[in-house]
Amino acid sequence: MGDCDECRRGLLRAGIAGAAVLLVPGCGSKNESEADGGEPDEAGDDAAEGDGGDAGVCTPTCATGSKTLTFTFDKYPQLKNVGGSVSYKAAGYSDPTCHLDSIVVAQPSSGTYVAVSAGCPHQCCIVAYDAKHTEFLCPCHGSTFDTSGQRTGGPAPTGLQKLSVCADDCGVYVSLP
Repeated sequence: MGDCDECRRGLLRAGIAGAAVLLVPGCGSKNESEADGGEPDEAGDDAAEGDGGDAGVCTPTCATGSKTLTFTFDKYPQLKNVGGSVSYKAAGYSDPTCHLDSIVVAQPSSGTYVAVSAGCPHQCCIVAYDAKHTEFLCPCHGSTFDTSGQRTGGPAPTGLQKLSVCADDCGVYVSLP
């Protein structure tokens, strides 16, 4: 009976995380459609344009380039908050297992940013960041992954690809392989 209870809890967590991706502003498909058009070099140019507000131009201290995605805090304010995350379709990126172009960027603790491929290696469902449990969760079959992308539970045979991240006062920069 204990195994069934654990399965139910895992399924419930997966359902909650999946619902959060669809319901929380700035997450899921709405955010993906608001992306810059997806080309990594176009996203890199976003930081150079500044925030468009009264603060003036923000000058990034992290390296940018054609293989770097830029998530400015003005455009993706959820990344300013611990537990905030962004799902993004990264044109030019293909994860090694599912060959999907989706990534997830999150701030699991103050000042610490992570980015991983979003395709669950089990059956290529899109994972979401679960801030409450500080993990990535597959809504389809309940696989879980820590913030370094390592599998911590569920049927996924391997972990998620971890991507290099740099953050500064302007935003978060993800380097694509």
